Amino acid sequence: MPTTLYQSNNPGQRAAQHLLTLILILVVAKLISWIPVMNHLQLADTFTAAEIIWFSAKFAALIIFFYFSRATIAAIPARAGIASFLRNIAEPITLLVIVIISQELLWQLLSPFVKDTGETIYFSLAVLAIISASIWLVVKAYQATPYLFETQQNIGTYFARLIPNRHMLCTNCSQNIQSNAVFCCHCGHKAREQSSCTTCGQALSADEKFCAHCGTKTIE
Repeated sequence: MPTTLYQSNNPGQRAAQHLLTLILILVVAKLISWIPVMNHLQLADTFTAAEIIWFSAKFAALIIFFYFSRATIAAIPARAGIASFLRNIAEPITLLVIVIISQELLWQLLSPFVKDTGETIYFSLAVLAIISASIWLVVKAYQATPYLFETQQNIGTYFARLIPNRHMLCTNCSQNIQSNAVFCCHCGHKAREQSSCTTCGQALSADEKFCAHCGTKTIE
């Protein structure tokens, strides 16, 4: 009975599938490379079977990492704030990781056949590619910085809503004023007499039954 590979339409699930596959490939390849016979079998008098298997696994994992990154980016919700910041920097981060790993893998493949001049040229190109990807990442992060400020403002607004505002109505103009106000900020009417603790002299609000500093009961 033929079987087909299951591919979820949910980006988050696809990202999880790719990540699990990537980890399994690396784990299995590493276990195989530890088998003694793999280190004794040599191909073309250059690489052992264990080295070839581990190289192939890392190359396959790099390809899967690309698809994992795409699915992860698609799974990030399309809304402002930190989500938009992450969406903007995800692609350059992915490119930077791929460039760093791929240049290392390519050098492992070429190093036995490249002379000193070729080595200098290769590493010069690798450094240029890494620097270019890093600059792109910095530029995208700079462009997306306003989204972080928006997130900060939203967080501040959210926590501000959790703090109850204590207000009362002015007896003269009926406007909202702070419960501990002595004078109305709208009409200047004296809202109430300022009372103080008879023990420590600390100013008290009208609704305080006990002094918050010494615990003395207020006189009603």
